[in-house]
Amino acid sequence: MIRRIARSASTLAGLAVLVIVALITYDVVMRYFFNEPQLFVDELASFLQIVVIFGGLAYTFRTGGHVRVDLVTARLPPRVRAWLRAAALLASLAFLGIVMWTTTQSALTAYRYGRVSTVMLYPLWWPMLAIPLGLALLAAVMLIALVDQVRALGSPRPDEVPPPETSA
Repeated sequence: MIRRIARSASTLAGLAVLVIVALITYDVVMRYFFNEPQLFVDELASFLQIVVIFGGLAYTFRTGGHVRVDLVTARLPPRVRAWLRAAALLASLAFLGIVMWTTTQSALTAYRYGRVSTVMLYPLWWPMLAIPLGLALLAAVMLIALVDQVRALGSPRPDEVPPPETSA
């Protein structure tokens, strides 16, 4: 189920990129040919950028698309590497928990005070809520990876965790 949700969120992120391109093209055409800049485009494109970033996090993690620097860890013994990965996943989940809590509180504050965007007067809490939701999905995927990693620690080859695509 998490895999489907992550894939759907990444598809939504991809569609948001297409909408951003279409909006910016529309704005450029209106500005260049008709001298009518579209003020809402910048604001809407900013909101959609949040969907692009936070909608694609979980899927990118699952497929191994995030940048990794393994200059040191590649030289470590497999068992140490496996324990280090488990510790890194655990620390990452703790950090994500803090960031999710903080961003959720920000979204709730925006909701309580009725904050709206400058141009289109959209309520700001819904794009703000996309941040902790995307992070929560990333945390779910990371938790699955942590469980897989802990299971692998008991095996003869602890650093050979199943590929992320098959583990969720």
